[in-house]
Amino acid sequence: MKYIGLFLLLILSTVFAGNAENGKKIYDQWCAQCHGYEGEGNGYAADFSFPKPRDFTVGVYKFKSTVSGMPPLDEDLIRSIREGMHWTTMPGWKRFSDKEVEDLIAYLKTFSEDVFEDMEDIEKVEITTVPKCDEGKVKLGKDLYHGEAKCIDCHGHAGRGDGEKIWEPKFKDDWGNKIYPANHTHPWEFRRGTDLKDIYTVITGGIDGTPMTSYIDSLSDEQRWAIACYVQTLFLKRKTGPSIRFVKVDALPEDPNDPFWDTVDYLDLPMGGQVTLEKRQFTPVLTNVRIRGVYTQDKVAFLLEWSDRKLNKGDDGLPPDVLYLKFPQKLVDGPEKPHFIIGDRKRAMYLWRWSVAEEGAKELIAKGPDRIKEQEKSDVEVFYHYKDGLYRVMFIRKLSTGDKEDPEFTVGKFIPFSVSVFDGQEGETEPVTGAVSAWYYFILEPPTPLKVYVLPPAVFLVSLGIGIFLHRKLREQL
Repeated sequence: MKYIGLFLLLILSTVFAGNAENGKKIYDQWCAQCHGYEGEGNGYAADFSFPKPRDFTVGVYKFKSTVSGMPPLDEDLIRSIREGMHWTTMPGWKRFSDKEVEDLIAYLKTFSEDVFEDMEDIEKVEITTVPKCDEGKVKLGKDLYHGEAKCIDCHGHAGRGDGEKIWEPKFKDDWGNKIYPANHTHPWEFRRGTDLKDIYTVITGGIDGTPMTSYIDSLSDEQRWAIACYVQTLFLKRKTGPSIRFVKVDALPEDPNDPFWDTVDYLDLPMGGQVTLEKRQFTPVLTNVRIRGVYTQDKVAFLLEWSDRKLNKGDDGLPPDVLYLKFPQKLVDGPEKPHFIIGDRKRAMYLWRWSVAEEGAKELIAKGPDRIKEQEKSDVEVFYHYKDGLYRVMFIRKLSTGDKEDPEFTVGKFIPFSVSVFDGQEGETEPVTGAVSAWYYFILEPPTPLKVYVLPPAVFLVSLGIGIFLHRKLREQL
């Protein structure tokens, strides 16, 4: 019986184990372009990826459910393949069957066979129960984040990944690549996930190959859950869509930090790199710009805010931080608009340029990257504020300037706009090598007419009066 059992076990392991030979075929067709045919993370697409593709030959994996220094479980590899890595060039591979994923994992392990030799003593991050994030836990987590755990050294005081430690020359991953801590206000960038269990797992096990250490020995289980609870309170609620409403107000906010702005509706613009014009930008690090706006009888104000880990004025050999707010020069009905990056020969773009290194804002007319003209006089006011890794830039302009080259912002009309942001710390230069949005729309919402408020009550009162009159007449007849 003993030998029969061993024989059956051998048969079962043969049936269910992945086929590395078939996995190689899948890998060479779908994975090698980034990870390289030898698994060293140096495929021809690696130069266009940030962060760099995984080097499988060293057997170090970042996102897993095992503690620091230990290899991942098969379930971790399956998850990475199936779900991908959020906000990286690693997509989720839904096209593979379960058997193909098994085969692919079997082949991946051949790049570092010694790492996966002994899986019996693997220590997993154990999660028995998930606590509720009450006020006490959040407070404890905040105290630890800013104190004993020293999270702010890397992630910054507001959690935007702008801590002082990240500018040290040695702050790199184990392969010598530039690396940035997570921006805890941007949950859409979390590569493992935003569930409380995912955050706790990263805090407990760390991220191998990076400066993110494991806290399994230095913090208690309760403390690690508390930090995870606090991190979730930092999440921005992202609101995307095709358009945004600007309401009419009696007076415009005085500056970008006016508390009034926090009461105004907003729209989040996902930012990406442009791959159309030279020099192409495949991997911008700025992923989101939030826009708000209000208007008065004769003026409109825009507020744009985005996370940027370092204010750069261009005095360190790198370019300054720059923002473009762009509109079609001619506002016409229909779908035709200028090319969203910097206009084109047929359709000109009218844009406001702000640079942290210069006073004021410039008005430009662009018909492509090599045909940009600055207006002699700018009718745009601009104010900015930067703190804890967050820019807030406010533009103000009259609805109509009287200049025939400036578009007129008409109440009740949907007006296209686009945004470009250039991060000087990343060496991004105007006019195209930055993060860019698609076209969106804003509308100066017409004030609600008085009749909307007066007419319904008036109709109700008249109807009520008629009803009472008829009721009395009927009673008189009875």
